[in-house]
Amino acid sequence: MVIGFPSLRIDSANQTHHLWNNNGVWWVHFTLHFDTRKRRVRRSLQTRSLSEAIERRDALLFKIEHEGERIPDRTITTCDQQQWL
Repeated sequence: MVIGFPSLRIDSANQTHHLWNNNGVWWVHFTLHFDTRKRRVRRSLQTRSLSEAIERRDALLFKIEHEGERIPDRTITTCDQQQWL
């Protein structure tokens, strides 16, 4: 596993930056950079409250920005290889 760090563009005029509502539940999305690669991350904030979602988003992004996020390696298994042949 490697550690990725977010690339954040925060629009202070938009309080719902990095948030979207999916059928009533708030989610956060951001991009993590590691080595020369990047990966988009989407996570449920498990709340229907916008104010709670904003608090959880801020806490999550602060933690990841300062500590990084462990990213599991994506590997192709033998079954996956055979499926594409």
